[in-house]
Amino acid sequence: MTFHSSRTSPRRIATLALAAGMLLATAACSSSSSGKGSGGGAGGVADGSPLDPQTAVTISIDCAPGADQAAGKADYADDLAVFKVKYPNVTIDAKPYVGQCEVPAQQTAEYKAHDETGAFHAYFTDQDQTLNSGDAADISAYVNDRTVPGYSGMLASVKQNLGADGKVYALPINYYSTGLVYNRDLFKQAGLDPDKPPVTWDQVQADAKKIAALGGGVTGYEDYSGGNNGGWHFTSELYSLGGKMVSADGTKAAFDSPQGKQVLQRLHDMRFTDQSIGATPLTQWADAFPPLATGKVGMFIGAPDVVKHLIEVLGADKNAFGLGPMPGATGPAASLGGGDLYYLKKGQTPNQIKAEIAWIDFEYLTPDAGQFNFARSATLAAGSKDPVAISVPQPYFWSAGSPQLTAITDSLKTNGNLPLSDYDPYVNSPTSSVNEPPAAQQLYKVLDTAMSAVLTDPKADVDSLLATAESQANQILANQ
Repeated sequence: MTFHSSRTSPRRIATLALAAGMLLATAACSSSSSGKGSGGGAGGVADGSPLDPQTAVTISIDCAPGADQAAGKADYADDLAVFKVKYPNVTIDAKPYVGQCEVPAQQTAEYKAHDETGAFHAYFTDQDQTLNSGDAADISAYVNDRTVPGYSGMLASVKQNLGADGKVYALPINYYSTGLVYNRDLFKQAGLDPDKPPVTWDQVQADAKKIAALGGGVTGYEDYSGGNNGGWHFTSELYSLGGKMVSADGTKAAFDSPQGKQVLQRLHDMRFTDQSIGATPLTQWADAFPPLATGKVGMFIGAPDVVKHLIEVLGADKNAFGLGPMPGATGPAASLGGGDLYYLKKGQTPNQIKAEIAWIDFEYLTPDAGQFNFARSATLAAGSKDPVAISVPQPYFWSAGSPQLTAITDSLKTNGNLPLSDYDPYVNSPTSSVNEPPAAQQLYKVLDTAMSAVLTDPKADVDSLLATAESQANQILANQ
């Protein structure tokens, strides 16, 4: 689970935003059926070729940046206009979101109603639910290095989330591994070295106690307890201690273990013995960020794009945050990996699918374009009243040395505007990435209860909580 980062816009903002607005208005009134163009007939052919630029077709996509993301919204509008130059007859009905791109309950409702957009967003963890809905198209015949340059060179840890049973159903738009987001100013005030964040959980607990001792409503550490985020964070912390969520064959839960007990017991101790975790529970994804942005929290487990969100959406000081590796038992540890992707809805014409792949490739997978257009972001940042954050390190989709990653890294070095040295602890201590478990969202929901109990109940029984959660998880896994 994660969220889209806001992105920045370049040149001709006003003009392009107007153009995009007209485009969206036009799209809203357009038919969703595909139209003319080469590629064999009105609807096209699944022949593995890219979309003919002259093809006339209307497509729809969700999770476009909304009103709470000024920079990202302007960027997206610009990208729509630039894409329109290459594909003048493609109309995109882009549906915006505010807050979290994908709310689990909303997503489940959409699947039941089968009313997804043509290209619809999901997390890596949603694969089972998405494929079980029967709404995702098999796009194996469409995806290759011609339609998505660099596709064959994508990381195995990314590609394994794009399909099942040898078939491809989705394309990635984000990939991350978690680490420690921390407030450098609070570290200094507490007498801690902001260039040396904690790398073990014992150090995290000790540092959190010192930060909380600053008073004034400052919390040393915060963690989730609801919205499936509690279970998500439990999993990340469990992995960092060498624990496992499920058995090797994925059929049994395996988190009722010494490592699982250690995760819950430490959080309980930090909350009720050290009082380094505040009393206000974080029951929803968005709850974590306002206190982080206002300098009231010392540390938080998150992906690097948390920093971007804090700066661009909540207006936080870009110099306030550092990134460290995922803490472990004895040092930097394995980290939970995850990401976002787009599935394409079954029942669309080949030309609609080709157009959606072309847009996703342009917007999310092409160096120096779309989300990787850092030169454009730098131009906007120079004259924008809205905060713009460029250069937050995180894993992308390709291996080191690939043409795509080389181009992205070079552009970041040239166009970045954040204090990159503040992220050195994260960058210089790369850890292995562990993918999310099967039925992830369902298991996370089960573990929310345990996380909530240890963070709100002084008498929480860790052994009983884990035993109950594991029993429930086994029932879920048995029905997969």
